[in-house]
Amino acid sequence: MASTLLIGANSTIAKALQKNSDREFLTFSRSDGTLNLEGELSELDAISNINGLVYFPGTINLKPFTMLKEDDFLNDFKVNVLGAAKVVKKVINKLKEADGASVVLISSVAANVGLPFHASIGASKSALEGMARSLAAEYTNARVCFNVVAPSLTQTNLSTNLLKTERLIEASKERNPMKEIGDPNKIAKTIDFLLDAHNNWMTGQVVSVDGGMNNLK
Repeated sequence: MASTLLIGANSTIAKALQKNSDREFLTFSRSDGTLNLEGELSELDAISNINGLVYFPGTINLKPFTMLKEDDFLNDFKVNVLGAAKVVKKVINKLKEADGASVVLISSVAANVGLPFHASIGASKSALEGMARSLAAEYTNARVCFNVVAPSLTQTNLSTNLLKTERLIEASKERNPMKEIGDPNKIAKTIDFLLDAHNNWMTGQVVSVDGGMNNLK
């Protein structure tokens, strides 16, 4: 049975996916934005028989624009975009060997909705979405699908500081059209669906799981 490779398997959403899916997973655990790709990528050489990949490492770096330093932009881009690119490059030939494979990347509502204090993360997630579309076009004939999940604010280990008080939680709910904070289990369900993208005629798509924030006022 082919397996799905999870990079950043200790993330809240990754744990929800593992709990609720019947798939076989291969897990690489670091998910705090310090993924040592140069050292850990070599471990991927030993894997075989995979037909899926989900890249979870990400950042939530919210600052006023004038306080963002060049290193903030570079680090967000390195974790969100270059990290994903390096992992995909490492395993793409193994995914091509499967009879249909799916890659799912994790973006953010901030890639398409202008949100204050999101200049750096919005830039990096927009780049991630652009890369996913390009890869979807490049690997269509190889039957490797690339899709993106773009959540709004979700209750995860990365968002702890944004939801640390009841006041912050209520304010975040009020900004959402459905008046909810994202549920990791609901995000995981969408990822699980997209891991069957090669059977569901889907590639190059960005799927918003955001309570309507991307399209509704």
